[in-house]
Amino acid sequence: MVTSHEAGTRVLILDYSVDSTEAALFRRWFPEGTQSEAAFVKTGEDIPDTAGFTHVMHTGSSLSICGDAPFMEKAVEVIRRLAGAGIPQLGICYGHQLLCRALVGEHAVRKAPGGLEMGWCTVTQPGDPVEVPEAGRSFTVLQSHFDEVVEMPPGSEVVMTGGASRVQGFVNRRLKLFGMQFHPEFDREDGNRLFRKERTLAERNGLDPEVMVSGGPSIETGRIFFGHFLGTFSS
Repeated sequence: MVTSHEAGTRVLILDYSVDSTEAALFRRWFPEGTQSEAAFVKTGEDIPDTAGFTHVMHTGSSLSICGDAPFMEKAVEVIRRLAGAGIPQLGICYGHQLLCRALVGEHAVRKAPGGLEMGWCTVTQPGDPVEVPEAGRSFTVLQSHFDEVVEMPPGSEVVMTGGASRVQGFVNRRLKLFGMQFHPEFDREDGNRLFRKERTLAERNGLDPEVMVSGGPSIETGRIFFGHFLGTFSS
């Protein structure tokens, strides 16, 4: 795992969240000494030059991957260029879906047939060995999404599954991609704050907010998954 500035890790966070909150949630979990910069992406012009960064992370968003966001064309271009250059990329929820849409096509993503998946849900690593040993065979994480990945870039492997979506996590070692449908950046306090904020949305979709806020993550998800990405995938 990367633990110091001496390792030369420099991360660009492309924050697609409408309220520009995701970058801070990501950064707090980074190993000590990790350098990072964030770009809050509303249009294509907000995406900076990626030269000099060792890793690029794509955050979640309340936007739907099935729509054409103002930044979509530029984001697709950047993802393809980074993949071709061998720069490791991490995608979380919307970012996970965006990686697949950019490298496969619009048919790689869809509205989830079961509708909204929200709450503290169990995800399993079916591989032997598992992709992220520190997480264990199964763990509880935060889910909040309407869309899902149905096709991954060629050469990808499903490394996490469970809940309403088969592709909860994938890895592509050739293209240096790591995608996760769930949200490892949320701890229990922030996750349950989100569920309370989205109470009306949850109830409208047949979910009980009181049941949701009684739960929490089973592991330190942010530290484990971001640490795994930064320590395992190198440019």
